[in-house]
Amino acid sequence: MIKHELNERKQKILNAIVHDYQHSAEPVGSRNLSRRYLPDLSPATIRNEMADLEEEGFITQPHTSAGRIPTDRGYRFYVDRLMKAMQPSQREEEIVKNTYSKINQNLDEVLHQTAKLLSHTLDYTAIVVNHGSHRRVFSAGTSSLLHQPEFRNLAQMEKILELLEEEEMLFEIMQEYTNPEEIIIKIGSENKYKPVKDCSVMVTSYEVNNEPVGEISLIGPTRMYYSKAASLIDYVAKELSRVLSGGF
Repeated sequence: MIKHELNERKQKILNAIVHDYQHSAEPVGSRNLSRRYLPDLSPATIRNEMADLEEEGFITQPHTSAGRIPTDRGYRFYVDRLMKAMQPSQREEEIVKNTYSKINQNLDEVLHQTAKLLSHTLDYTAIVVNHGSHRRVFSAGTSSLLHQPEFRNLAQMEKILELLEEEEMLFEIMQEYTNPEEIIIKIGSENKYKPVKDCSVMVTSYEVNNEPVGEISLIGPTRMYYSKAASLIDYVAKELSRVLSGGF
């Protein structure tokens, strides 16, 4: 967790940059921030604060004369300090409950449908790992990454596709990143695994009768909608645990 302190104005500007970039995938300029998010601050004031944020490593300028985008450090500050907790929408809760209500008593189908549910709802790659007597890995939504501008680079996509075929590495990543007490989020360069160094990875565990038996993970761009993704993966993990504890 980042210990670095930012004053309230810098925090508001960083928060606005993250939100705008999550939606647009385009560098964010001071005029846009002033007009859409911070009307009480002039573009000149915002530019000065952005210069400080850039110097401190929270944002960067990808191209000359372009706006700024968050760095991995900026996203980490956002996740640790600025991100507001969300609840899944009523529609999302209904989709989850309906998905599980239609599945027959087959563990593989339950886990596969869990991965498909998350990938379809969030447009990220979802992975579900089970550590039973026969370890299983189910993934869905690899093509979803192609919807993200960051992954239109074929070399980057090849790395991720190769990772999804390496079940042992997926087990290793899931086990290393899992903490039964919380959702783990690894952002970009925080990942020690090369194929996902340009991605964010979110992992939580699920249980049977209060005993962890596997993990659910999301892989997406570093501009992932962290709050929405965290709320949904947490809800799905709890529902999956409830379903599995009820008779599988």
